[in-house]
Amino acid sequence: MEKEPLIIQSRARHHPGNVEVVIPQSSLSLVREIEKDRKERLYLGRAHLSSKYDNTRHSDDLIRLTGATLIPLSASRIRVWLDWQSAGVVFTLKSNRRGMLNRIEAYTRASLPGNALNTFKTALYTYLDKLVRDAKCPVYVEGITLLLSRRVLFHEVPITFFAKGRTISDPFGYGNVHWFAPFLSLEREALSSTSPFYRLLCRFRAYEGIGRYLRPELRAFAREIGVTARLPGAPRISPQQRREMGLKELGLASMRNYEELGEQCRQLRNGVAHFLVNKPFKAMLMASRGDHRTAAETWSQLLRISNEKLMGPRWDYFNKWLSDNYNRGKILVDTDRPKDFPALER
Repeated sequence: MEKEPLIIQSRARHHPGNVEVVIPQSSLSLVREIEKDRKERLYLGRAHLSSKYDNTRHSDDLIRLTGATLIPLSASRIRVWLDWQSAGVVFTLKSNRRGMLNRIEAYTRASLPGNALNTFKTALYTYLDKLVRDAKCPVYVEGITLLLSRRVLFHEVPITFFAKGRTISDPFGYGNVHWFAPFLSLEREALSSTSPFYRLLCRFRAYEGIGRYLRPELRAFAREIGVTARLPGAPRISPQQRREMGLKELGLASMRNYEELGEQCRQLRNGVAHFLVNKPFKAMLMASRGDHRTAAETWSQLLRISNEKLMGPRWDYFNKWLSDNYNRGKILVDTDRPKDFPALER
């Protein structure tokens, strides 16, 4: 039986490793109808849990979530409650065939599906904060499904890395350039992390480094070797790119270039890095709040795009004007003699 197509909600921003909302094609019209007819509805949120984070599934299995935690349940279904606002919220905990917790469900009332998802995530992560501390083992959210009257509206899942990597050829070489090495390191950390908050921290650090470190270093080396060509400025954001990235919906329709776009993330980054901040989060940013997680995920994606756009012209400038002088005097590596080319202690 042919699988139903899934539609990625923010296709222009999506990237392997990031969490995205994907909508079954058969549910798309219903979601659009609900978004137009804004009235309070009762939704069911279903979170799939695991103690092993797997974002390497085949793209055909994007919503096939079969993991489990290391936490045993005394029955196949248990109900627990969490003190919530003026009353409480009831969670239904479910186990797999081996009796290990792998799903949590709860109802939420909201006027829009996106609001329902964020509200469910806030309640879910607030409960997981306590559960993980008490159980002393990791619990990851493999994915979340939002339902209305038993019908699936959409899923929120990590976009997998399967078949996205670069094929390594033989022989293969990598010319390390020390000015660019920190940025490659930070993006590796971001891509390898399961946390949108840590990804945001890594990518904002890279954004700051592009302006405060990379540009002055390249300019200084250019002067040293007598290159007078000007370093490129920040690439402009075209109207089409603004639409594709959804900047109007974020209140950023007037963004002129990618440096300005990255700067818009500074307050959010401060909220992640520091305990107390000013507006827009006032007292503090909560890693368990659904809207804060969504903001971190969105800006992690936008920072990745901004960094790529800002780095591209600088790589081109280095390759065109500086690389010959930079590489002068380096020894040609012979891959057939590995013992003659060890990593050296410095």
